[in-house]
Amino acid sequence: MKTRFITSPDGIRIAYDVTGQGPVLMLLHSAGKTRKGWHKVGYVERLQQDFTVITVDIRGAGESEFLTDVGDYDIDKICADLYTVADACAAQQFAVWGYSFGGSIARYLGAWSDRVTAMAIIGVPFGPAVDAAFDRYIDEFLDKYGPLAQEYDKSKLTKKQRQSAIKGYFPVWIACFQAMRQWPSIAPADMRCPTLLLVGTKNENVLNWVRSNQGVLDGSQVQVEMIDRLSHPQEFSRIERVYPVVLSFLRSHLGNGGESP
Repeated sequence: MKTRFITSPDGIRIAYDVTGQGPVLMLLHSAGKTRKGWHKVGYVERLQQDFTVITVDIRGAGESEFLTDVGDYDIDKICADLYTVADACAAQQFAVWGYSFGGSIARYLGAWSDRVTAMAIIGVPFGPAVDAAFDRYIDEFLDKYGPLAQEYDKSKLTKKQRQSAIKGYFPVWIACFQAMRQWPSIAPADMRCPTLLLVGTKNENVLNWVRSNQGVLDGSQVQVEMIDRLSHPQEFSRIERVYPVVLSFLRSHLGNGGESP
């Protein structure tokens, strides 16, 4: 896995890698993880047989630049990063597969850009980026790690404390989670491309959203697939069950589409 870098429109260094050939597929990781997870679990090894696979470290994560200001995580800036990565790969059009936090970001790409040819969103609902359950989690996270992040920004931590803050990415997520509260709501009808929403039946939050919003889903380009007995973490880790479903969807919509750089 050879790391490449681009500089975003607002001057931020973003890390990514490219593998395989065929229609372009961009992979977006979950919160607290990096692009390496797609490699470790085995997704890239499988996908590269059919696609040019781009895995990205979302700003603030992995080898991308470590950022601690709320304004750094404006969703427009994050999307601009990803368009710039696609540009660097000569991909005018591309598909996107996002899991959890990456899936939330993916919704904006699919709703705002005609460059996206197909979209797979794993384990997150439509609507606001921060729903009631996530909002409560953010409050708990802020209570627990907010003071540490503030001291980090003021450079008042010992070397050991600073290393601990960086290792846990606490200043990053304090900033990012607060920014997400300002991200606009995205509805299924906003999606401009064929979209797969995959959810495990043990992911009760998203499952309940699907059941309560069937009327909203009807008539949109969003196709829902439920996988029995999978929790939210397993929606990524159980590759033997998730991969065939997403691959079938992508092949059906990208067989004659997409671009090969």
